[in-house]
Amino acid sequence: MNILVLFIFCLMFPTGVLADTKPTESPAAKPTTMAKAEIAKEPVVPAINDAKKAPAPVKVEKKKPQGLVIGKNLKVGMSVEEAIKLLGTPRTIKVKRGTESILDSLSIEYASKGIVIHFLNGKGKIEALEVRPQFVGRFAEGVKIGAKVAAMIDKYGVPQSMNESLARYPEKGLYFSLKENVLIAAHVFDKNSKLLSHQLYKNKR
Repeated sequence: MNILVLFIFCLMFPTGVLADTKPTESPAAKPTTMAKAEIAKEPVVPAINDAKKAPAPVKVEKKKPQGLVIGKNLKVGMSVEEAIKLLGTPRTIKVKRGTESILDSLSIEYASKGIVIHFLNGKGKIEALEVRPQFVGRFAEGVKIGAKVAAMIDKYGVPQSMNESLARYPEKGLYFSLKENVLIAAHVFDKNSKLLSHQLYKNKR
């Protein structure tokens, strides 16, 4: 009886309904393509290496002025113009008469510096330097006014002649005035100087 009912039921059911149908699966949605945001690249700043610091500024030591040095920046044979630039504008110029007019000489005194320069009239170079007791500079060899005779001999050697008041180095054109074995003044002459005072010093004994 049950079989018969089932048979009748099958005959009455519309054709194709019993077809094996599979539910359609909706295709997976493709992920939405999103534009990649560009990340701005920040400039790369190199790290400062503390070990390599800028060198400290070098201190430049200023050279102290050497002052007046007889035989270096002030010497016989140099031009009178150069000497005036070094010593300053003179206040007075004295004229000394020679044995003849061509031997007339001029003298410029710098009392505060203890220097007198001598030159022939019409000539532009120094014939002699007179170094006075107040001179605070030095000679090229290192001797200063006020030094002992022993220091003079150590630098210049034994003078050609010497007494208690004068030490003579005629080959150098150099004559030191002495007092109690101390240098108190000096005269420096050009070797070929025609100044009358030069002739007098050369002939002293």
